[in-house]
Amino acid sequence: MDKRAAIFAALAQGLDLPGVRERFDLTPEALQELFRDAADLYRAREEGFWRLHCDGASRGNPGPAAAGIVLYDPQGRLRVNTGRYLGETTNNVAEYQALLLGLAEARKIEAHKLRIFADSELMVKQLTGRYRVKSPHLIPLWREALDALNRFEAWEIAHVPREENHLADAAANRAIDQNGPAG
Repeated sequence: MDKRAAIFAALAQGLDLPGVRERFDLTPEALQELFRDAADLYRAREEGFWRLHCDGASRGNPGPAAAGIVLYDPQGRLRVNTGRYLGETTNNVAEYQALLLGLAEARKIEAHKLRIFADSELMVKQLTGRYRVKSPHLIPLWREALDALNRFEAWEIAHVPREENHLADAAANRAIDQNGPAG
């Protein structure tokens, strides 16, 4: 383990800053430089990642359904907020269609790295390989999503609670309201 890793390990194990400085014979300036280097590493890692929130909605299962997405650039600015009506389908199909819509929008504006947030635990676990895709009607969507994801330089996907996905949910519901039956 190099010295910098040992210093961070000591901090992670609860050694306070004065103890770390003493144990590793660090000046305040050297410790500050170490933290500056760590911050630069994290900043570099975060650079270039767009945030995609996607959500599918179905009123009934199956029922009138839509896909909704919001896409933020690496500086946190909202760049896309849209939905697409899907007709009659299931919620799980709508979730995959939302992801595919988001990936297509991200490609259009030339995003290369994505952090994806979805409130469909099933879809997230299927895409990360923790769940097998058992439903025959989802297998083609799963394959299409993986193919589209692998065209990006880097991607991550995470499950988030519904409350953290409210803008994508609103975009999907807006698409149903505007295009669905009696819409």
